[in-house]
This record gives sequence, C-alpha cells and structure tokens, in this order.
Amino acid sequence: MDFETLRQGNFSQLGQAITAWNGVVEKLGTLETDARDDLKAKADKADWAGVNATVS
Repeated sequence: MDFETLRQGNFSQLGQAITAWNGVVEKLGTLETDARDDLKAKADKADWAGVNATVS
C-alpha cells in the first residue's frame, strides 16, 4: 500500500470501531467497580461455613 492510497482512504469504520471499543472499556470499568464494591463486600460480610469457608 502506498502513501497516496492511505491518504485517500476512508477510515470512518475504523473511527466507529474505536468509539465502540471505548464504550466497551467504560462498561467493563463500571462492571469492575460494581463487582468490587457490591459483590466482594457482600462476600466479605457473609458467614461462610463448611466447604465454602475454605474455598471462598
């Protein structure tokens, strides 16, 4: 591929893909925070007994 082909190329789909992946990254960040703050907090407060106590 030469420079002129790159210069004249249509990269709008690449821009759309980048925007979509940025949305995925933001959503994963939100899910991480929710898991850490909510699920882990509940697990830490739980009264584990039996086999679950050693696994969890």
